Amino acid sequence: MIILKHYKVDDVSYVSHKDILRVLQRGLKRAGVDVKYSQGYVPHMLTYTSTPVPLGVQSVAEYFAVECNGIDKDEMLVRYNASMPKGMRAVASFYRDKNPNLAAIVTASDYEAACADVLPKEIEDIARCQSYVISTSKKGEIVQKDVAPMIYSLRVDGNRLFMRLASGNTNLRADSVVNHLNEKFGVNIKINDICRTAQLVSVEGKFVDVEELLK
Repeated sequence: MIILKHYKVDDVSYVSHKDILRVLQRGLKRAGVDVKYSQGYVPHMLTYTSTPVPLGVQSVAEYFAVECNGIDKDEMLVRYNASMPKGMRAVASFYRDKNPNLAAIVTASDYEAACADVLPKEIEDIARCQSYVISTSKKGEIVQKDVAPMIYSLRVDGNRLFMRLASGNTNLRADSVVNHLNEKFGVNIKINDICRTAQLVSVEGKFVDVEELLK
């Protein structure tokens, strides 16, 4: 199995996860990659993605796993990039004997967000709260949610915000956090100014970057 680390940036950040998967699979066909298919009445490509970012949020740390034949990870990287739009280019490739199931093992993501103005340092206090309730969207409804256990860190550096949030099976959307900060502190961080910079796995009580895990 080959795993690619790729971008989802610029205009591509506004493409839905379902459509991104279609683009990825069609790109593999254009690249002439011999992808394995499932067995059964309706065979499908054996491809796997990590937990998606919200629509409009950019990412430089997306992962796409492919079960395929007759190609090594370096050739896959070249062929993939030749058949993909610029906003989805891959920056690294890895080989594994079996699917690492990143959607299941990733527990956190790092995000960076930019603002036109200097951000208040008080934002960092939120990460130290035992309980912190914000409004989030769930299946089209606005619900109140205690997000304190899902915020691992918040750091402000001038006009930049760095967030480490729960991701995967327990997931805190970066756009929900930013929307709350915009309302509470009167700042103006746009959704497209948020970028996921890393996906992380918990190993022996410490967060490890997926890229380091795959090397």
